[in-house]
Amino acid sequence: MPDFETIEEQFNAAKTDLNPAEAQGLLCGLLCHARENVRSRWVDELLPAASLNRLQAVLDELYSKTCAALNDQNLGFEPILPDETCSISGRSQALSLWCQSFLYGLGLAAKNVEKGVSSLGQEALRDLTEITRMDTELVEESDENEAAFIELSEFLRIAVITIYEELAAQREAH
Repeated sequence: MPDFETIEEQFNAAKTDLNPAEAQGLLCGLLCHARENVRSRWVDELLPAASLNRLQAVLDELYSKTCAALNDQNLGFEPILPDETCSISGRSQALSLWCQSFLYGLGLAAKNVEKGVSSLGQEALRDLTEITRMDTELVEESDENEAAFIELSEFLRIAVITIYEELAAQREAH
C-alpha cells in the first residue's frame, strides 16, 4: 500500500484538493457494499474528469491495493493516514476525514446498511460517526493523545474489516 505522504505529494502535484485519507475512506465505504462500477463511482466522486489523467496511476494503485487488503485473509488492511512526522492534530483530522468519507461512500453504495450488519457492526458505525465529530483543532501533542490516536486507528481498521465482511452477502446479491 502506498503511504499517505507519497499519495499526498502526487495529489498536490496534480493540483487537486484531494486528501489521501478521504480518498481511501470513500473507496472503502463503496467497496463494503457495492459490487459493480465501484472504481468509476469512486473516481467520479473524487474529482472532475479533467484531473483524472494526472492521477490515473496513483488512483489505480490505491484502488487495487485497497481491494486486495480488504480481502486479505490475514486482516492486512490498513487505513491510509499520515505518519508520526505529522502533528497529532493533523493525524486526527485525517482520521476524522477518513471516517467521514467512509460513511459517505457506504451511504452512496447502499441504503439501510444497518440492516445488513450485526449489532457489533451497528455499534461500529455509530462509533465511526462519533469520530467524525472530533474537534481536531483542540488535540494537543501529548503521550495520552498519541496513545488515543493509535487506539482509534486500530479501531477504525477492525471496524472497516468487520463491516466489509458482514456486508459480503449483500455485495454478492447486487
